[in-house]
Amino acid sequence: MSRPAVSSANTSSALMRWLSWGAAAAMLSVAAWLMHRYLLQISWRAFAAAWSQLPASRIAGSILATGVSFAMLAVFEMQAVALTVPGRVPRSRAAFAGMVANALANTLGFHALTASATRFRIYRASGLSAGDTARIVGVAGLGVGLGFAVVITGALCWEPAITQGWGRIPGLGLLGALGTLLFWLGRQPRSLRIFRWTLVFPDARTAARQMLIGALEMSAAIAALYILLPASIAPPFVDFLPIYVGAVLAGLISHAPGGLGVFETIMLASFTQAQRADLLAAILCYRLTYSLLPFVLGSLALGIFEARQRWLGRAGKGDSAQFDGG
Repeated sequence: MSRPAVSSANTSSALMRWLSWGAAAAMLSVAAWLMHRYLLQISWRAFAAAWSQLPASRIAGSILATGVSFAMLAVFEMQAVALTVPGRVPRSRAAFAGMVANALANTLGFHALTASATRFRIYRASGLSAGDTARIVGVAGLGVGLGFAVVITGALCWEPAITQGWGRIPGLGLLGALGTLLFWLGRQPRSLRIFRWTLVFPDARTAARQMLIGALEMSAAIAALYILLPASIAPPFVDFLPIYVGAVLAGLISHAPGGLGVFETIMLASFTQAQRADLLAAILCYRLTYSLLPFVLGSLALGIFEARQRWLGRAGKGDSAQFDGG
């Protein structure tokens, strides 16, 4: 009696997977076509001039904002570890896992897969299972999602010009939803059972803290690009914010590595043709400061971590052999 239900569930899962990949392929195709059009309209000389005029102080500011963003991601990770596997992982290792996993996933794409695999390799050294890692990923992801929601809520309530006057209504709706979530979390401990795993939700106080940290993390990530925009084309920060968040979300949905192509297309579409050479130079620099630099540093750090774990493993085996032989 249960086999038809299982078969139906598998069919539905496969259908959803194909629809997801189909939507991603369609989005990438449209983005590639638009990107081609935009690039043809940009003068190489104008782009080269914009690139050469990027001041070192703005580049340094972008690197600093990137550092703040990744530091907040490390805080998310430490909170998630403390909530799901208290006392089993040092805080320093949790912070390391959060920064390295996000540094690699932001560039390689497929964030749920690459970030989870990286975390598992790090947490395995502390004796955590795949289920433990999945719970950490879920709680940390909840914090990032709350950060997205807070930033969007604040921007819409402020009513940026891009919403043309209607932004405050959905903003107030999101504000009410966040308040309801805090009220729900505050009444009693909450958890969600997913197959054999139990996902524990933070209490209202911790969730509110995650919202604040998430807002700071998201604002720093946005600032890493916004700082690089020339004053002549930079809109007010509150107007730039929904453009950036929309571009990031579209990049995640597309499954493109780091949202490459999709993110740039949406950003370019949001500015006039005369502004796109300066914007493209800023985006390229942002890709270097926010994506490539953390990716290189994260890869080196993970490589050193793996080498150290192997050395410790061999040293432990050697000590064990000497002990047994004695």
